[in-house]
Amino acid sequence: MPKLIGLASTKGGVGKTTIAVNLAAVMARRGLRVSIIDADPAGHASAVAEMGALPFPVATLLLEEVEAKAVAAWSKAVRGATADYVVLDAPGALGPAFGAVLAIADIVLVPVGASMLDIRGAAETVGIVRRHRKANGRGRPDILVVPSRVDRRTGSGRDVVGTLAGLTEPVAPPISARAIVADSLSAGEPVPAESPSALEFGALADAVKTRLENI
Repeated sequence: MPKLIGLASTKGGVGKTTIAVNLAAVMARRGLRVSIIDADPAGHASAVAEMGALPFPVATLLLEEVEAKAVAAWSKAVRGATADYVVLDAPGALGPAFGAVLAIADIVLVPVGASMLDIRGAAETVGIVRRHRKANGRGRPDILVVPSRVDRRTGSGRDVVGTLAGLTEPVAPPISARAIVADSLSAGEPVPAESPSALEFGALADAVKTRLENI
């Protein structure tokens, strides 16, 4: 059964799909079998995949019904993926798919920018994940907060890791705001393997792997 990595945020514009695509790319380059399941009706990950340049598959698997039978079928399809890791791109709005991702994920990555509104959104998402974890009684999903689109030229960008420590959850190495990240995604590709951004996504992959090994 694959390890399930959820990407979730109730705040838009924090780079959720960008992180999903580039995290999966790092894993694929390391020889791991990885896939993305796009559970977001916005379909951003699927749109990137349609350009045909990703080194891993992306499947659209929406869940718009709250009935137990539909949720069970969705969960079975996710767990049945032929992969070592499945990255789940959750919808930004609360709903059946958002809850289902939190219910089955081994770890949830919460992307967050450096602004006050981004941090408020991350706090809300972390609170929701904690409530799901308490309700399911299995001690999962683990939570990893991911500083995203960080501009180190600003005071908030330089201080973001320390600020996010206030959420009392582990904080991943930050992902910097660079033009190459947006440009690569627009071209349907992950960032180039030897770029500084690829090194940052590699550090994120290392952090995710370490946490999954300790679950």
